[in-house]
Amino acid sequence: MKWVEKYAPKTLGEVLGNAKPKAEIEAWAKKWSQDQPQKPLLLLGSPGIGKTTIAHLVGKEYFSETIEVNASDKRSYDILRRSIGEAALTRSLFQEGHKLLIMDEVDGLNGRDDSGGVKAISETIKNSKQPLIMMANDPYSKRLTSLKSKCQTIKFTKIHTNTINAHLRRICEAEDIKYDPEVLKQLSKQSNGDLRSAVTSLEAIVDNTKNITKDSLSVISQKDGEQNVFDSVRTVLKSKTPEHVIDAMRVDTQPQFLIELLAENIPREYERTDEIAKAYDMISLADVNLGRAFRTQNYTYWKYAFLFMGRGVASAKRQTYRKFVRYTNSTVYARLSKSRKRKNLVEAVTSKMSKKLHTSPRELENQLAYYTVLFEDNETAYDLKEYFKLTDDEVKLFRSRKIPVSVEKNRIKQLKKQQEQEEQEWMILQKQKKEEAKAQTEKEKAIPEKETEKTEKTPKTDETGADEKTVKESQEEKTETSKEDKPKSKQTTLFDF
Repeated sequence: MKWVEKYAPKTLGEVLGNAKPKAEIEAWAKKWSQDQPQKPLLLLGSPGIGKTTIAHLVGKEYFSETIEVNASDKRSYDILRRSIGEAALTRSLFQEGHKLLIMDEVDGLNGRDDSGGVKAISETIKNSKQPLIMMANDPYSKRLTSLKSKCQTIKFTKIHTNTINAHLRRICEAEDIKYDPEVLKQLSKQSNGDLRSAVTSLEAIVDNTKNITKDSLSVISQKDGEQNVFDSVRTVLKSKTPEHVIDAMRVDTQPQFLIELLAENIPREYERTDEIAKAYDMISLADVNLGRAFRTQNYTYWKYAFLFMGRGVASAKRQTYRKFVRYTNSTVYARLSKSRKRKNLVEAVTSKMSKKLHTSPRELENQLAYYTVLFEDNETAYDLKEYFKLTDDEVKLFRSRKIPVSVEKNRIKQLKKQQEQEEQEWMILQKQKKEEAKAQTEKEKAIPEKETEKTEKTPKTDETGADEKTVKESQEEKTETSKEDKPKSKQTTLFDF
């Protein structure tokens, strides 16, 4: 059995280094074991520092089953969906509790070769009913951009040299190996925080005599791995040794990103103005050559760009500054993002205002400064917000502070009072209308009664003044005379035709 497996930790308590990340993972696992679903975990850190080991130990101690998929081996959409997508939707058949899904090297997905791999992982995260832990070696990989927002990210740091040295000593004592302490220190330092690599190297240099000397180190070479981007920046700004700077520039990142990081942290490290000016001259030359490479598609210019931003910036200082400096990420991308966010906000606000004011959004964009003055008053700001239907974020375009809640409350009270007054006036008006209508109906009823009384007392007369009885008698006489004056009809016979 290899020593890496033989002396691997058997419990979470035996894991070396990264105590804080380990505690966060245990808290996450406990919540899952209590049927409290959590976001998937994304463990970030260089190889050999215990990410996969901790994931398996968590599965062993807190979950009923562990299923592992290496995303760099099975990477297409269909394969990932069949392998881990289906497992994420079902419970274990033979054991109770949740099963832990582990996906290693998710940053190894390639957009061209692994078609749909990231999409399959995103769908698994969205639909999963089981705990999921993913691991990645490069925390700055662009392939992780869409996954970071959907996961709880935990960063692992390299294991300290003294911790690795102590572990190597324990292995030597367990294997009854005689060793030179300086050799183990050198071996621990060369591992560059990779405990797995240190144990493998220790096993490689031990011969049949079980004796480790300085000559034993000639069997192995120093760990030749890619640098972390911030380690590269630190080496360039701290060191004056050309060989160290050249090694530090072997980093898997975009040259433009490295230029921005160096430009951001030069004034944090260098103190003399002439050193800062010279360093920025080197950054400028690096940027010029980088532009030539993109413009001409001749990427041999990259060599000169790395030369200027590496050895050029390092040689700008007279001597190394022995002080602690906290390096930061580039603010250029944050500023660009902030500028884009403000532009989108302006477009949203002007489109709303243009509909109310019947003005083009472009014209309103030139007048926003005047509205900023109007928004200074709280009452006016509230009125404008309600009139244009603006959100709280859109109001921030005109004023830095929010509109006080008291303004809205007072305005609501005023509106309620106004509504109550209008309701009372409306009720009074309705009451008056009912009374008027009632009086009118009573008046209309009174008029016909008076007319009927008059008609009963006086006989009805026609237009000539004659009463009703005489009119009827005259009509009867007329009808009788008309009957007498009418000639009798002649009886017709067949001969008449």
